[in-house]
Amino acid sequence: MAVEIGLALGGGAARGIAHIPLLEVFDELGIKPVKIAGTSIGALMGAAYASGISARDIRQHTIEVLNNRVDAARHIFQQSEGKLFDLINFSFRKPTQVDGTKLAELALPNGVARNIEDSKIEFVVNATDFFGHREVVIDSGPLVEAVAASMAIPGIIEAPFKDDLLLIDGAMTNPVPFEHVSAPGRIVVAVDVTGGPYPDGKRPGYTDLAFGATQIMQLRISELARQLSPPDIYIEPDLSQFRAHDFFKVRQLLAAGEAEKDHLKRELDKLLAE
Repeated sequence: MAVEIGLALGGGAARGIAHIPLLEVFDELGIKPVKIAGTSIGALMGAAYASGISARDIRQHTIEVLNNRVDAARHIFQQSEGKLFDLINFSFRKPTQVDGTKLAELALPNGVARNIEDSKIEFVVNATDFFGHREVVIDSGPLVEAVAASMAIPGIIEAPFKDDLLLIDGAMTNPVPFEHVSAPGRIVVAVDVTGGPYPDGKRPGYTDLAFGATQIMQLRISELARQLSPPDIYIEPDLSQFRAHDFFKVRQLLAAGEAEKDHLKRELDKLLAE
């Protein structure tokens, strides 16, 4: 019987771009995970890869969209037919927020599955039930809505209600959801792109404090999860030099992921040989 591999892609905002070179490892070795779980930007990357889009094509799409601010603006206008205001929910009664579903539609490359169950690789997304104080695992229904729910940041990115639940960022309850791809005899690979608070030698501003505090919480959640049931391979690229919103540092973020490719290949080779 062939060895199965489960892959978990964690959340980390812009740092999640580092997932792409590690997805390339599977293509380069000619192996595919049998199941992928994704959180936040890990859900975005996982949705594309599970849909059958190669890591190389995901890389190319990401560079084209985020190479610079002009390219990003051009992509938004082309994809939204110039209706930029459709992306933002303006309201006099609540803070202005980005529409999470439209953001996911703009960020995902062409060719993603319409529904989660249509993915070529089994795929699950996790989100957080805001009022239920719990993790929610989404394994069916519209893929874009699930990704939007997993990426929702309170006060910044708004996700739709799903099954009458107010869902927010899955990383709030499970930053690296490797237990959702585990099975007897299966090799479990987890990629953690949380990083840590951005260290620039200065007193952090409000945004860096807010994101940094969240990152500390998520690092501790992941650490406790690994103590309970460690995955076979745990990859943590060095990403603390990047801020959560450094999306336009796409080439540097890709390079940070590339630095861990050999590590992942060695670990996979060793376990597959065993």
